[in-house]
Amino acid sequence: MYVTLNISATSIRLLSGQGRQVQRWAEASLAPGLVSDRLILKPKAVGEAIDALFQSTQIPKERVIVSLTGLSFTHRILSLPRMKPALLEEAILRGARKEIPLPLEELYLSWQAIASKDDEVDFFVLGVPRNPVDAMVQVLEEAGIEPYIMDLKPLALARAANREDALIVDLESDCFDIVLVAKGIPAIMHTITPKGEGASIEDNVHRLTDELSKTIKFYNSNHPENLLSPTTPLLLTGEFSTNTTVSELIQAEIEYPVQRLIPPLEFPTDLPIAIYAANMGLALKKMPPKKVGKGDVTGFHDINLNILPGKKLRAFSLSIQNILLTLGLIIIIGLLSPLYLVKSQADVETVQLQAELSRLSQELRQARLAIDEAKQIEETINEIVADVETLKQEHQYILSQGGDFASELTLVTDALPSGAYFTSIKIGADQITVTGEADSSFTVISYAMALESQGEFSEVRLAEIGESKNTEAETTEVESRGVSFMIVISK
Repeated sequence: MYVTLNISATSIRLLSGQGRQVQRWAEASLAPGLVSDRLILKPKAVGEAIDALFQSTQIPKERVIVSLTGLSFTHRILSLPRMKPALLEEAILRGARKEIPLPLEELYLSWQAIASKDDEVDFFVLGVPRNPVDAMVQVLEEAGIEPYIMDLKPLALARAANREDALIVDLESDCFDIVLVAKGIPAIMHTITPKGEGASIEDNVHRLTDELSKTIKFYNSNHPENLLSPTTPLLLTGEFSTNTTVSELIQAEIEYPVQRLIPPLEFPTDLPIAIYAANMGLALKKMPPKKVGKGDVTGFHDINLNILPGKKLRAFSLSIQNILLTLGLIIIIGLLSPLYLVKSQADVETVQLQAELSRLSQELRQARLAIDEAKQIEETINEIVADVETLKQEHQYILSQGGDFASELTLVTDALPSGAYFTSIKIGADQITVTGEADSSFTVISYAMALESQGEFSEVRLAEIGESKNTEAETTEVESRGVSFMIVISK
């Protein structure tokens, strides 16, 4: 049996089943203010609401798999040389420090090998802020649920889609999730905030399709050898996706065919799949891929991680334990064998045991060398940490300030005009640096003025503007070329 729970700003959704058969589902509303800006503000009240939903449905609180809509995250794909398992964790942490512009001490980090080639292995590395995860653990404790597995909602949606290539858009009242799956891997995942009160359906659809077009353009520009096919399905899920007007408006602005997301599960016909797609993706975490032909499976590569904090056992520690256990068994066999075997057979086994002991001694020496190497790496890391301690104080992770990161990111992305897109956004304690490309310098100036007019920043400075490396001529009244830009924002 499995039980899945998805929490959003307005509701909690519960789904359970056995094997691939969905059996029960239920939804309950959350009072305003309990979850805001994708953060759980009142864990006790949310936990009480979850407990009430479990009691009303009589679904057991065992092995509950949970996700939070709109949870902030960062991810990278790291290519590392093959190495001893004992050295892998330190290598991933060092690679993550280089690639992720956030202090790892503020994140719960998890990873999974996704591909190997020659002497390299590719790892999908996911970093999730600790504050919202800790709040989720507190919510589960308040609801009387033992923390088991927590997943990222975009990864659950990709798993529910089970496609080699797909565009997945989850439309909820507080956020829109966009997931681009290419060659079976979630290549791009990010969240945008819909416009507030007074905005029409058309306004929000236009904002979504504009962001979706930028996402596709960004992917294609970075993967010219694997452009997204025009036949790639656009799969809609979430509360707003059940509105036929929404799907029709999206289809009118996007060339990709809008289709229903059908998870590889068995479910009653009255189950609103679009509403419970994330729950069904969570359920698939504990199931093998469903075969689609004679011995074949889809090209989708599941990223199956548990982002709840937990201790990791080092590989070399386990190896020593296994070696000692094997050595103990060999000694026991050596003591018992004279009682049951004739002398000639005992002599043969003695020779074999000596060879085995020699092999095990060699493995023990290798394990000790691995321990020594790990200690040397740890000492080096400690020296580096001591050297950069003062720098770390200037780059405290903005989410530790209670959600400022999300609000500042929203201000920066909301002001972006349609003729521009980001290549990077770096947020520090005192400054935000935005780089990107635009169709013209006028668009960049318009963006800078829009940021300044928000009145939320002390200074907005256009630090750099120049000709884009990937310029494209556009035929209008005059010929224009794209530009790259850097804008520095002081808080």
